[in-house]
Amino acid sequence: MELRCYILIKAGIASMQELKEYYTLDEALKLYALYLMERDVEKGRADELERRNK
Repeated sequence: MELRCYILIKAGIASMQELKEYYTLDEALKLYALYLMERDVEKGRADELERRNK
């Protein structure tokens, strides 16, 4: 869990204060899952553009 919180903080998604005071564990995990999905979508788009440009 600490790594997930660190990633959210490093990515600028949430501060440590926000994670401690405003989010439940379930909400923090959902936020992390949304972050991963967004990252995967961006990578997929980049891969698609790269394939088209070849």
